[in-house]
Amino acid sequence: MPHSPGADQIDTLRWIAFATVVALVIVVNLALLYAVRRFRSGRGTAPRPLLGGGGLQFRVGALLTIFAALLFVVGVVFTDKAREAPSTGAAGLASAESRPLKIKATGQQWLWRYDYPNGAFSYYKLVVPADTAVELELLSTDVVHTWNVNDLAPKADAVPGKTHTIVFSAEDEGVFEGDSATLSGQAYAPMRTEVEVVSPDEYEEFVKTQQGEIEEAQDRVVKLIEQGKTP
Repeated sequence: MPHSPGADQIDTLRWIAFATVVALVIVVNLALLYAVRRFRSGRGTAPRPLLGGGGLQFRVGALLTIFAALLFVVGVVFTDKAREAPSTGAAGLASAESRPLKIKATGQQWLWRYDYPNGAFSYYKLVVPADTAVELELLSTDVVHTWNVNDLAPKADAVPGKTHTIVFSAEDEGVFEGDSATLSGQAYAPMRTEVEVVSPDEYEEFVKTQQGEIEEAQDRVVKLIEQGKTP
């Protein structure tokens, strides 16, 4: 179930496509059953040419053209809406009201690393505040990886030497799972990720705690090196 405005539009398009396919399958099968029932009595006789009524082909062609045009317009409208960058809401992170919260996501075989604005980082799990526009910068250190968390945003590729950006906003708190969508090597299948959406206060507490623990670990390593010990 989508929990982000852009993902909601994409999900709606999927359902429209599914309903269209089902409707076409039903119509085609009904037409076949009608033809079988109508001409069943003439089985075994010599076939004769069938002529449609005047303008029948034109009416059918016009109907199909209108139907295809309608699908095209609906697809364009929903795609444009899905591409609109969300904004931070009233309950979102205060520091992201004027511009999105920028977080860097780096894919490598076979793990995701997330770097936060204050210098903190985490592996596998991304923590973001609810009702806040998040700008995720996607990078790769080796091959193409795909960041794929369907409940929050359309999937996007992390390409070596390039930076791709996606913007999303999670409406509800919770944990959302992501999986691999591009073959990136023998262990690509277990290359998963997790997005935890928390309140703005919990997010700020998380990045502050994460930063403190990283700095403490780095200081410990420096002391060991100065003492001539290998960490």
